[in-house]
Amino acid sequence: MIGGTRARPRARCPRPALAALVTAVVVACAPAPTVRVEPGSNLPAHDPGLAAAGPSVVRSTEGRLESAYGCVLRYEVHEPAVADPASTAATVVLAHGFLRDLRSVRGWAAHLASHGVRTAVVSFCNATPFDGRHGRNAEDLTALARVVAPGDAPVVYAGFSAGGLAAYLAAASDPRAVAYLGLDAVDSGGLARSVAPIAVPALFLVAEPSRCNAGGNFVPLAQDLPTARVIRVTHATHCDFENPTGAACERLCGRVEPPAAAEAIRAAVRSLATAWALELARDP
Repeated sequence: MIGGTRARPRARCPRPALAALVTAVVVACAPAPTVRVEPGSNLPAHDPGLAAAGPSVVRSTEGRLESAYGCVLRYEVHEPAVADPASTAATVVLAHGFLRDLRSVRGWAAHLASHGVRTAVVSFCNATPFDGRHGRNAEDLTALARVVAPGDAPVVYAGFSAGGLAAYLAAASDPRAVAYLGLDAVDSGGLARSVAPIAVPALFLVAEPSRCNAGGNFVPLAQDLPTARVIRVTHATHCDFENPTGAACERLCGRVEPPAAAEAIRAAVRSLATAWALELARDP
């Protein structure tokens, strides 16, 4: 008894469970190895015109949208400042990775818009550190598409990492989807396999297999799709598909050295993604 109150027994974690948890955290947080590209190694080719910013001045607008699950999504639309009001080009709706937000893909939106491709990015609000809630994120993407591309306007769904999974699920459910772009997309719990295969043209740009893309676990599904192309970018890490990325991603998922090689790899990713967006999102 303490002060007339019975002391509560201290809660204890079972030692094996605690040890497993600590091991998992240590493994997940251990710095990833640096990818060193030796002089003379072949680097992926790129188109300088598509890797650099395009000629259009970009206008950005912000908005908020309530999710069907009660939280509020923040989104941005990036588009050419001088747009053709009669255009029937598709809007790209692009999703960020697990526990990130739209700031980690804003660079993609600005880059694509500078090349004339209207692009919307969103900050998901349903995910938690323990549950990505990818199905809810997919529903939020299609809800956003109805706002930024109303009526029967065409949509290209795109996403990085877990956002690539949400975008895939959205493309599978939205009849207005005309194409899909996966930026080192990562499946979770077989969700991508649980829906009918997408029938629209799809491009999967993938990094070398690593823990951050679950060993490239989206690749087998992508290779089974008759409408898909899969391109592995040599030497690339998971972070090379985020735009902009940062030190936190590179610590967990690795980075390429020297910097010139890293930029060549990211330029190749930008070239391929931009070419795809221009081909599939442009006026028919």
